[in-house]
Amino acid sequence: MSHLFKNLRVALLLLPALAAGLAAAEEKLFYESRAEVPLEYRWDLEAIFPTAEAWEAAYAAVDARIPELAALKGTLGGSADSFVAAVELRYAITRAAEDVYVYAAQWQNTDTRDAAANAALGKARSLAARLEEAASYFEPEVVQIPDEVMARYLADPRIAPYAHVLDNVLRTKAHTRSQEVEEVLAGASLLQGAPQQTYGFLANADIDWPSITDEKGEQAKAVPGLYYTFLGSQDRRVRKDAALAIYGTYDAYGNTFAGTYAGSVAKDTWIAHTRRYPNTLDMVLDESNVPAPVVETLVSTVHDNLDAVHDYVALRKQVLGLEDFHIYDLYVSLVPEGEATYTFDEGWALATQFWTEVLGEEYAAAAARARSERWIDVYPSTGKQGGAYSWGTYNTHPYLFLNWGGTMEDVFTLVHEMGHSIHSYLAAANQPYHDADYSLFVAEVASVGAESLFFEWMLDRTEDPKQRLALLNLRLNSIIGTFLRQIFFHEFEHAAHLAAEAGEPLTKESLGAIWGDLWLAYYGDGATLDPEFASGWARIPHFYRTYYVWVYATSFAAGEAIANRFKAGDPSAVEDYLATLKLGGSVYPMDALKRAGVDMNDPQVIRAVMDSFRKIVAEMEKILIEE
Repeated sequence: MSHLFKNLRVALLLLPALAAGLAAAEEKLFYESRAEVPLEYRWDLEAIFPTAEAWEAAYAAVDARIPELAALKGTLGGSADSFVAAVELRYAITRAAEDVYVYAAQWQNTDTRDAAANAALGKARSLAARLEEAASYFEPEVVQIPDEVMARYLADPRIAPYAHVLDNVLRTKAHTRSQEVEEVLAGASLLQGAPQQTYGFLANADIDWPSITDEKGEQAKAVPGLYYTFLGSQDRRVRKDAALAIYGTYDAYGNTFAGTYAGSVAKDTWIAHTRRYPNTLDMVLDESNVPAPVVETLVSTVHDNLDAVHDYVALRKQVLGLEDFHIYDLYVSLVPEGEATYTFDEGWALATQFWTEVLGEEYAAAAARARSERWIDVYPSTGKQGGAYSWGTYNTHPYLFLNWGGTMEDVFTLVHEMGHSIHSYLAAANQPYHDADYSLFVAEVASVGAESLFFEWMLDRTEDPKQRLALLNLRLNSIIGTFLRQIFFHEFEHAAHLAAEAGEPLTKESLGAIWGDLWLAYYGDGATLDPEFASGWARIPHFYRTYYVWVYATSFAAGEAIANRFKAGDPSAVEDYLATLKLGGSVYPMDALKRAGVDMNDPQVIRAVMDSFRKIVAEMEKILIEE
């Protein structure tokens, strides 16, 4: 199976805060209007289309070609010539449509209140749905082609470059339905996106987020984009007020958020059933050709090591002098005096030095282009979507979406997102369009590997005990946020899907119960669940990307394994790392990781992360408590 817009490169990310603090006074960290943001800190969408009129023209051109693609229905098995014609036309139209979609989506993400941007995104979604419906005959016709005919096709030099694409279609032929059913599935794609779209409008545009009094006694908007900046405050009153204001708002709209998420899960369940999978998770794993034991090992490994997480909570309570532990106590630094704060320009300079010294000139040169050519959107502003991600089009370049807050965590986020962008950049430069897009399973490897190496690089640069402690604290929160918390999220998502697949309703109360039970299991008897936090699931947009969150954890483990090759002084580590990124989607994800020297079938790859977590907790406890 395939989806025409599987090639939309996106890696949404909501990283946990790893440190806190205010950036230099001269740097403004929030803008009431996007127009106030200096131009050099806004990305340049004109690289895709110079004007809205050019976008409209491209939209019309794609729309006009859709009937051409539909007209080739029934021709794929006729001859090699007709097969080539259909395949090449399909990818040519999809490639052009990707520009239309990404431009509209990224325009809308920077100001979700903009009526013109919302209208453009609506048109782009409709176009994508019509295009997918027009091409819905492709997979059913491919799987009906006799093996001997397909063998002749693949011997044709015009078709041979599509060998991996076709192998993936044939591999999942048992779940490819008739042309009529595939047409229905494709035609429903616009409806399938409605829950996520509604969620986005509610969370980012319609809700008027409350204000709190910050450390300076001034009113500050408690917007989701600054959530981790608030939760990094050393003033417990500030972080408590911010957390309860944000979670209380999600809770107040909890029934609506439950409705949007229930609709998304119902969509997943319907598709899995229609494609004859026993459940949604099996469908998602099969799409990436990843064996189920990889995910099962993730969950079991964490549960085998939850005592280490409980020990960490106990350490935080002791160091912070707390009698009780809440969600708003999880991210504040244990060693604030060792923290550094950074303007974006200072963070960029630090990251550039790391890229050059550790990942090499090819990597650093691509990152330099990102800055000079304005690939990056830096600061939060009213209406801007929260979080951070990397996305782009094959025809131009990746884009980095940030919400800079001035903390060390923001520097790590920059390094992380640049990892995604360099991955996409190198894949597009070395693979044809149809093989450039990589699986979600490997999407986080470049970013997490870069983060891990950046941590070690930073640790090696300081002898100051307080700064080293701050970095160790940051690293623990990184493991929690990108590994442990993502498995927590996966368990929530899986429980919700299992409930829906069993015919149970998903409500604010039932989802809150799942979330609360998991929170207490992960953080132990020493943690307190605030009533507002029972709606914490509503804050996570990743849940609208079906079974996406677990790939952060597998990628984290794989990235750690790759980083360990660098740390051990392996002379081929850089070459293998970049070679893996250049593969894009030309091989299956497990094979791509093998090129980097990582076997995800080995449970020790995952266990090593928890071993590292235990060692860091023990080291911090020794320094903070015993000494």
